[in-house]
Amino acid sequence: MNRTVELLAQGQSCWMDDLTRQMIDSGDLARRVAEEGLRGITSNPAIFEKAVAEGANYDQDIARAAMAGRSPVGIYEELITTDVRNACDILRPVYEETAGVDGFVSLEVSPHLAHDTEASIEEARRLWTLVDRPNLFIKIPGTPAGVPAIEQLLFEGININITLLFSIARYEAVAEAYLRALERRLEAGRPIERIASVASFFLSRIDVLVDRLLGQRIVPDRPPPDPDPRALLGKIAIANAKLAYQTFSHIVASNRWMALAEKGARVQRMLWASTSTKNPDYPDLMYVEPLIGPMTINTMTRKTIAAFRDHGTVEATITHGVQSARRMMEDLERLGVSLDLVTAQLENDAVQKFIDPFDSLIKQFAAKGERAVAFGDVDDLRAEARRLRQLVIRMTTEAGSGHPTSCMSCADIVAALFFREMRWDPHDPAARNVDTFVLSKGHAAPILWAVLHEAGAIIEDPLSLRRIDSTLEGHPTPLNPWVRVATGSLGQGLAAANGLAAANRLDRIDARVFCLLGDGECSEGSVWEAAQFASLNGLANVTAIVDVNGLGQSEAAPYHHDTRVFARRFASFGWRTIEIDGHDMTAILAALRAAHDGGPTAIIARTIKGKGVSFLEGADGWHGKPLDREQMSRALEELGDAPPPPPLEAHRVGQVASPQRVTASRSAPAYRLGDKVATREAFGRALERLGGEEHAMVALDGDVKNSTGTEAFAARYPERFFEGFIAEQNMLGVALGLAAAGKIPCAATFACFLTRAYDFIRMAQYSRPAHLVLCGSHAGVSIGEDGPSQMGLEDLAMFRALIESTVLYPADAVSAERLTATAARTNGIVYIRTTRPKTPVIYSNAEEFPIGGAKVLRSSLQDRLTVVAAGITVHEALAASEMLDARGISIRVIDAYSVKPIDVVTLSAAARDTEGLIVVEDHAIDGGLGDAVSTAVGSTAPVHRLGIARLPRSVTKDELLDRYGISRRSIEAKVLQLAA
Repeated sequence: MNRTVELLAQGQSCWMDDLTRQMIDSGDLARRVAEEGLRGITSNPAIFEKAVAEGANYDQDIARAAMAGRSPVGIYEELITTDVRNACDILRPVYEETAGVDGFVSLEVSPHLAHDTEASIEEARRLWTLVDRPNLFIKIPGTPAGVPAIEQLLFEGININITLLFSIARYEAVAEAYLRALERRLEAGRPIERIASVASFFLSRIDVLVDRLLGQRIVPDRPPPDPDPRALLGKIAIANAKLAYQTFSHIVASNRWMALAEKGARVQRMLWASTSTKNPDYPDLMYVEPLIGPMTINTMTRKTIAAFRDHGTVEATITHGVQSARRMMEDLERLGVSLDLVTAQLENDAVQKFIDPFDSLIKQFAAKGERAVAFGDVDDLRAEARRLRQLVIRMTTEAGSGHPTSCMSCADIVAALFFREMRWDPHDPAARNVDTFVLSKGHAAPILWAVLHEAGAIIEDPLSLRRIDSTLEGHPTPLNPWVRVATGSLGQGLAAANGLAAANRLDRIDARVFCLLGDGECSEGSVWEAAQFASLNGLANVTAIVDVNGLGQSEAAPYHHDTRVFARRFASFGWRTIEIDGHDMTAILAALRAAHDGGPTAIIARTIKGKGVSFLEGADGWHGKPLDREQMSRALEELGDAPPPPPLEAHRVGQVASPQRVTASRSAPAYRLGDKVATREAFGRALERLGGEEHAMVALDGDVKNSTGTEAFAARYPERFFEGFIAEQNMLGVALGLAAAGKIPCAATFACFLTRAYDFIRMAQYSRPAHLVLCGSHAGVSIGEDGPSQMGLEDLAMFRALIESTVLYPADAVSAERLTATAARTNGIVYIRTTRPKTPVIYSNAEEFPIGGAKVLRSSLQDRLTVVAAGITVHEALAASEMLDARGISIRVIDAYSVKPIDVVTLSAAARDTEGLIVVEDHAIDGGLGDAVSTAVGSTAPVHRLGIARLPRSVTKDELLDRYGISRRSIEAKVLQLAA
C-alpha cells in the first residue's frame, strides 16, 4: 500500500507545499489526489516566484493582463487566485468526503502585511471573495499583529492556515485566538461546524539556526562541556514539535474545547511545515517519521514525498520521547542558547524570506508585462514552438533515434530567432548579407531541420531524418546547404561563429551571428577560448545563447539550472550577459533586442529538457532516446494543435561588395642555390606575398608568429591577421568559420600544438571547407634542445588520416614558397609541415611543385637502393648519397614533398628499378611518410623505415638525428647493411 495513504490510519494527512499551474494543467495534482492520498496543498510567494521564473505557463495570461492595463500586483492576484480556485476544485471531492476535514488549498496574504493587522484582514477578505471556494485556507502569519487578524477572520467564517509558527508560546496564542473566535461566533448565533484552521509549525529552519549556535560551543581537540552540544545537533526542532503537540493535546482535552466540540467545532490541527532536510548529512525523513500522530498534517515537498513512499516507516511516533525532548530543551538552555530568542529571530527572518520572493515576483510581472506591451502578440511564436516540438518528436520517433528532449528545451529560442529576430532569406542558403545561426549543440539537429522546414527553407521530408538518402543528418553537416560548419563534437560552435563574424567585419557586412550552445558543453575549455577571442577582437555582432536545461547525458549538468555561473564566466571575459527564462517568449525577444546594443553578448537561458510534455520535462534517462509510437501519441496530444506559421518574408542586411582582385602577377621565389633558409621563413614570405595577390587570404597564429613566419603578414595586413594566442582549438575553429564565409585562412603554430586542436581539425573535414591551410612548424627531433614536448612527431599521421586532405612537406625555401602558394589554391584541408633549422636551397626558383608529385634528386642506372625522404631528411639523404658514392655505391634519392597524395608513379618506378626503398623521416615511425610509401608501392619492393621509434630527449639537432637513426650516417649504415 502507498505509505502516504497509510498515514491516514494514524490520523495524519499528507499535504504538498508547491502548488503550480503546471501541476494543475498536466493532471499531476489530480493524479496525486486520486492515487497517492494527497489531502491538501499550499502555495506561497517563494513557490510561485520559482514557478513563474522557471516556466512559461503564465506568460500568456501575464501578457493579456498587462495589455489590458492590469498592475503587477493585480496580475499576481489574478493568476494566483485562478490557480488556487482550480486546485480547490480538484480537491473538492476530498473536502466533501471528509466532511470538511481535508481537501484544502492555502493562499497567502502579502508577506508585507505580516505586521499590519487591519491590512491583513482587508486582504484576506478580498482573496476569500475572489477565490469563492469553501475549501480555501487563507494563510496568515502567527505574528503579534497576525493573532488578532486570525481571530477576526475566523469569527467572520474565513478558514485560516496560521503560518510561520516556531515557538510554543506563539502557538498557544493562535490556539487561543481560534477558541475565542469560535466562542464569539456562538455568542453571535453563528454556526461553527464548518470553520476550519490549522496551525503550521516550522521545523528544519530551527535546526539550521540552533546547529549554528551549538557549533560555536564545540571546541576541537578539547573535552566537550556538559551537556555535550554535539548531542543536540539536529534534535531541537523535533523536540520542540513534540512539546508543541503536548500543548495541543492538553487543549483538545480541556473542558473549554469539549464544550465547543459538542457544538460541532473542528479541531485546529497541527501542521508540520519546512519538513525537507536542509543538512545533507541528516536523514531525508528526519522531520516526517518522528511526528506521525492523530490530528496532524505533514506538508512535504515532492522529493520528501518520494523518499517517504520509497523507504518511510509508518507508525504513531508523535508521543514518543517526550521526556527526552524536555531534557534536550533544558540542556539547550544550560548551554546558553535561548530558544525564545532563536524562534523570535526565525519569525522575523521567515517573514523576510517571503517578502524577498514576493517582491521578486512582482518585479517579474512588471518586466514580463512591459515586454508583452513592447513586443505585442507572441502567440504565433508560442504556437510555432509547439509545432517545432511536435515535429521533432515525430522525426526522432520515425528515425528510431535522436535527441528530442534536447531539442524541446530550446524550441522557444529557435522559434523566436528564425521567425522574429533573424534577418535571413529562406530561399537563399548561400547568402552572405544575412544573419547566421550556428548550432553548437549539434545533437539538437532535429530542431534545426524542423525550423528550416517550417520556414519553407527546405522541402526535404523532415521524416527522412538520419536516412542515407537525406541531408538531414543526425548532427549538422554542410551536406545540407543551410549548415555553414559541421557540429556535434561539443564546444566548437562558438569558435566557428567567431570566424563567421570576423569575415563579416572584413567584408563590412552588418550581420549578426547567433550560436546556440548547451550548458553541458560549456564544460569544454574551447568555449572559454572562444569567449576570450570574441571579446579581445571586439566581435560585437556575436550572440551566444546557452540552453541551460540542467541535464547532461548520464546525469545532471554540473551547475544544474544555476545560470549565474555561466553569466559570471562570460562576464569575466568581457561579454555582456543577460539571464532569462528560456521559455518566456517576450523575455527571449527582449534579450535578443538588447544584444543589438553592443557585445559580444551571452544570453543565458534557463530551460527545461523535454519542455512541453509532462512525462519528459526535467526527466532523467531521456537523453538521446526517441519516443515509441504510443508515447509519441500521448506527447502530441498533450502539446495540442497549433496553427501553421504565416509565410516568412526574406530580410537582408544590405548588399555585399565583392573584394576586387589584385591583377599583379604572381612573383616567383628569389633564392640562390646553397643559401641556407628555414622553410618556416620561406612559408612566411610566401604568405605575405599571397596577401597582396589574394584579398580573401587571412592568417591566424597561436602567439608564435615570430617563429612560424606569419609575422610579416601580420605587419603588412593587420586587419586580416588574427592573433589566437595560446588557444589552438579556438584558432582552428575561427579559421574554419572564416573558410565557411569564403576566406582563404592559413592558421599556423608549432606542429606539436596542433595536436591539441585535432578534434577541431577532424570536424573541419566534415565541414568541407573550400580552402583551409594549416601550417605546423618546428616539427620533429630536428628542433633540438627544446625536447620532446615541442617536437611534433605525430602530425603527419594526424593529417594523413583525414579524408580528402592534402599533406605537404617542403625540403627547402623554394619548395616551401611554391607549396604555400599552391596550398592556398588547393581545395579542402591542406597541411604544410615546416622545419625549424635553416636548410640549403636545392631547387631553382623556376621549379614547380604540383600536388601529388615528387622530385627525383639523384638517379642513375646503377642505383642499388632508393632513399625516400621529405623535409629535413632530404638533406640528410643527399649527404648520405655523397658518402656512399665515395664507397662506390649509388642510391636514388627522392624528395616526397607531397606526402598525401603521394607520387605513386615515381615511387613505383623506383621500386621496380632498385632493390628496395628506405624511407627516412623526422616523424614517429608509424603513421607518417613510411606508411604512405608502403601503401604506394605495395609488394613491388621491400620498404625499410628509418623514423623515430623511441621516446626522444633534449640535445642538439645533429646528436638527435644520429641518436634516433635518421641522420646521414644512419642512412649510410642502413644502405651498407642492405647492400651487403
